[in-house]
Amino acid sequence: MHMQPSTSGTLRRVGTRSIAAILVAGSITGAICANAEPVAPTPTYMVSMALEADGEKSIPRVLAKAGEQFAVASGNWRVEMTVRPGETLTDVWVSSKIFKDSTLISTPTLAAHVNEKAVIKVGDGSDAFSLATTVSPQP
Repeated sequence: MHMQPSTSGTLRRVGTRSIAAILVAGSITGAICANAEPVAPTPTYMVSMALEADGEKSIPRVLAKAGEQFAVASGNWRVEMTVRPGETLTDVWVSSKIFKDSTLISTPTLAAHVNEKAVIKVGDGSDAFSLATTVSPQP
């Protein structure tokens, strides 16, 4: 003998399955339609320098990411620098801290054009410090 399920039980099963299918379809649609903005990569710059301190000359080059601090030194002098993008693609901000021994001498910030020389000079005579910097964006 075979018993037929009641109409209300059949409707309940069909209704539950329909609701589950709608929820799954909605979740998939939501995931597909989500518009995640891509994160722009952090710019990288080649920082070429001509450093003259206490009569000594050096020509360091540093590959630096925007916003990350780096340092170069010559004799008793040390420069900590950070390069950040400017208002346009052809501009950069170069923030520096210049130290002699452990004494902070100056904290210049330069607005510079990419691929053009920017110069910082501190002091005069034999105790002078000079830094010429050229910042070039890297791919």
